Amino acid sequence: MSEVYLDNAATMKKHAGAVKAEARFYQKINANPLRGLYKKSVQATTGVNAARQAVLNLVKADKSYTVIFSRGTTEAINLVANGLIRENDGFGVVSRGDKVVVDIESHHSNILPWKMHYKNVVISDNLEKDLKGAKVIALTGVSNVTGKDFSSRIKKVRNAYPKAILGVDGAQMVGHSEIDVKRLGVDYMAFSGHKFGAPMGIGGLIIKKELAEKLRPLNFGGEMVEAVSLEGEPTFAEIPERLEAGTLPAGAIFGLNAAAQEIDFKRCDQAKKLAKTAAYELRKISSVKVLAANGLIVTFQINGVHPHDTAQILADEGVMVRAGWLCAEPYLRFKGWGPVVRASFSEYSKPSDVIALVKAVKKVQQKMGVK
Repeated sequence: MSEVYLDNAATMKKHAGAVKAEARFYQKINANPLRGLYKKSVQATTGVNAARQAVLNLVKADKSYTVIFSRGTTEAINLVANGLIRENDGFGVVSRGDKVVVDIESHHSNILPWKMHYKNVVISDNLEKDLKGAKVIALTGVSNVTGKDFSSRIKKVRNAYPKAILGVDGAQMVGHSEIDVKRLGVDYMAFSGHKFGAPMGIGGLIIKKELAEKLRPLNFGGEMVEAVSLEGEPTFAEIPERLEAGTLPAGAIFGLNAAAQEIDFKRCDQAKKLAKTAAYELRKISSVKVLAANGLIVTFQINGVHPHDTAQILADEGVMVRAGWLCAEPYLRFKGWGPVVRASFSEYSKPSDVIALVKAVKKVQQKMGVK
């Protein structure tokens, strides 16, 4: 039985060049970046800096932005949420009582960091009504439930609230369509490399340098300081190293660099057409309710069948999808949908994947006795 992978919104199939670049780092270099003066360490440092620039190029960022590496979107948003809090240590620009607005479409990773640190967090289903007085606005770039792209909304919010700190969860956005962070006007955008074909465990923040300077480090330790004494405060390193304590996952970063350059937006557009075709074919099946179909994502339910049962039968047929709350429970409850099934495509998807999905969904009908 051939396997059909349609869970790319969770983690995309890896670019061959990214896998090779990560392996090559460990085979040929395998040295810590940033500190060593010997050749291999310098090569590691050069590769890390090249990856930063590749990410900046990917989103058309200018010199006012930098890249802070993290394990991915979740850690990156936690870094911002924690780092913005104003304490007595010289870091932060926002108090815990200041208003933070997060859109209802958000993934849990763009909700929980704010709710856990701030007292006045509004999860908004009506941004026009709720944004007044917000010090921080944390929005979704592309929904992991519906695939809807919110670029126009982000630009509109920026224009209406120029003084607010505006951030975007770009997990489903970066690497799937062409982005210009300058035009969006965002202060930061969080991303995960594994969402666009890079290794797992690497991602970060595309952030304005001016804002990054004000963030409190999430972690303290090696690499992020210049000097430490028994008395007095440490001398912190410059941005971006100040916010990257510990040994960087350099192999994954080399893979990220390769992936950022291997993305083919024309193939991404073709994959979006495949997703549209899949939605069209699924709507022909009487028991199927297509809830959303945008970009690379098709979200649906089969009448009378729990999404987990649907996903299990599809898996038995060799078709891999995601089912459940999709880490977006507030939004799915707001829509009144409950748990769902999500098929998500990538630039590696093929027309035969659509055929296999539709065939497997019909098999769910047969096995579960629904019409």
